[in-house]
Amino acid sequence: MRRLRLITALLSAICILSPAKAQDAERYIGEDISRCAGQLHSYEAPARGTKYSRPPRGYKPFYVSHFSRHGSRYHTSDKFSPTLEAFARMDSLGLLTDSGRMVRHLVDSIALIHEDKYGELTEKGRQEHRGIAQRMMRRERRLLRSRKRNQVLAVSSTVHRCQESMYSFCEPIRKRSSFLEFEFVSNEHTDSTLTRIEHGGRNPALSSEDRGLEMVDSVKRARLVPLEAGKRFFTDPAAAKECMDGGDWHLFMYNLISHGVIEQCLDRDTPQYYSLFTFDELLNYCAARSAACMNAHGYTLENGEVLRRVGALMVRDLLEKADEALSKGSRKAADLRFSHDGGILPLMLQLDLEGCPGTSHVGEEWEKGWIASQQIPMATNLQFVFYRNRKGEVIVKILHNERETFLRSLSPDRGAFYSWPRLREELEKLSVLYY
Repeated sequence: MRRLRLITALLSAICILSPAKAQDAERYIGEDISRCAGQLHSYEAPARGTKYSRPPRGYKPFYVSHFSRHGSRYHTSDKFSPTLEAFARMDSLGLLTDSGRMVRHLVDSIALIHEDKYGELTEKGRQEHRGIAQRMMRRERRLLRSRKRNQVLAVSSTVHRCQESMYSFCEPIRKRSSFLEFEFVSNEHTDSTLTRIEHGGRNPALSSEDRGLEMVDSVKRARLVPLEAGKRFFTDPAAAKECMDGGDWHLFMYNLISHGVIEQCLDRDTPQYYSLFTFDELLNYCAARSAACMNAHGYTLENGEVLRRVGALMVRDLLEKADEALSKGSRKAADLRFSHDGGILPLMLQLDLEGCPGTSHVGEEWEKGWIASQQIPMATNLQFVFYRNRKGEVIVKILHNERETFLRSLSPDRGAFYSWPRLREELEKLSVLYY
C-alpha cells in the first residue's frame, strides 16, 4: 500500500511538473503524427539547407568517431498474436464496431508482413544508414580522402540488423574512396564490451522493482485510459475488456498502437492507422513509450542507474580510440560502431548532451522535454569529427542525429568546436566509473 501511494504521488507530480515542456511535445508531434512512435520512429534526416558551422581557417577534418543504433526494422518479436486472438473473441461475440473491425484488419495485415522477418532490418533501415554516410561525406569533403590515413575500423553487435546497418553505412564510403582499408568486426567480444548487449538494465538478477518496471506499468495505466477508444472500437467496452489477455486494457492499448506505428519503419506506410486514434491517445502513447525506453536503456532512479557503468565504458572506448587515432604515425581515419538503443542511449546520457534529462523518476523525462522519437529514433547516431591545423592543434565538433550539439557541462571554445585537450579532460571525468 505504501508503494502504491508513492507511485500515485510521483505520477501526480509528473502530470503537473512542467506544462511548458508538455506543450513542446504537443507541438513536436503535432507537426508530424508519426513522431508519436517513440523509439520506433524512423530516422529523420536534417532538413535540406541545414546550416553547419565551418571550422576555423586552416583546420581540416582527419578523423571521425561514430556511434550508431541500427536502422529501421521489423518488430523484434510477435506481439500481434495476443491482440488478434482478443479481436477474434470480440468479433465472435459481436463486440466490434466498424472502427474496431478496421483496426483488426490493419493489425492482421501488418502481422502478415512480419512473418519470418522479426527483428530484421528493412530496406528503409539500409537507406537510412547509406544516407547518413553520404551526408557526412558531403559535409566533410576532405574526411576519408587521405591515402596516408586510410584505416577504418567498423564494429557491430552480432545481431544481424546491426551488421547490415554497418555494411550499409560503409557501402557509399567504399565506393567513393576505394583505397580505404576496412576492418569489420562482429563477435562475442563486441557484444560483451563495445556494444554492451548484456548490460544491467536487462539483467534478470535484478528484481522487477529494482528495474522500475512497476513504475513504467503505472505510467502506462495513467496515460492509456480506455474510455474514448473503448467506445470507438467496441459495442460493449466492459465485455471487450474481458476478452483481452488478462483483462489488461492498458497493455492491449499500448500494443495496439505499437502494431501500427512500426509501419513507418517498413517499406510501406499506412497513414490511416493514426486516424483511428485521437491525438491525445497518440501523445500519451509516446509519453509511455519514452518512459519505458528511458527505464530500460537509460538512467532512472527506479532502475538504480545501473547503466551508468555502460555509459562510462562507452566514453572510455571513445577516448582510447581517439588517442590511438591522434598518435604519431597513425593511419586511422574512422572508428564506426553499430549497436542498439541500449548501447547509444547510456553514452548520450553519460555525456549529458543537450536535450538529455539527467537522472529522474520514470515518467519525469517526458515533462523535462525528452521525447524518445526525437532523441533516439531508429538509426540514432553520434559523430565526433576531429580537425587539425598545421600546428597540430586539434578541435572537435559533436553531432547528434546530424545536428550540432554540445555537452552541457562544457562550453565550446569557438562556435560549435571544442579544443581537444579541454574536451578530453572532461571525457576523462565522465569515464571514471569504468575503474
